[in-house]
Amino acid sequence: MRVRVEHIFGAQTNDMGGTLVRTIGLVRAKAKIGMKNLAYNMRRLVQLRRLNPCPA
Repeated sequence: MRVRVEHIFGAQTNDMGGTLVRTIGLVRAKAKIGMKNLAYNMRRLVQLRRLNPCPA
């Protein structure tokens, strides 16, 4: 079985604007990466809820 982490990086690279972070400052770059991770997690939650709308 392949690791799920690889899919996360592929989705962020291909679907969410690539790997380049164009900001000034480390704090802003961390915030932008954090927002990208949050958006991925929300998108993944919606995807999982569609597959199993009523988890046990």
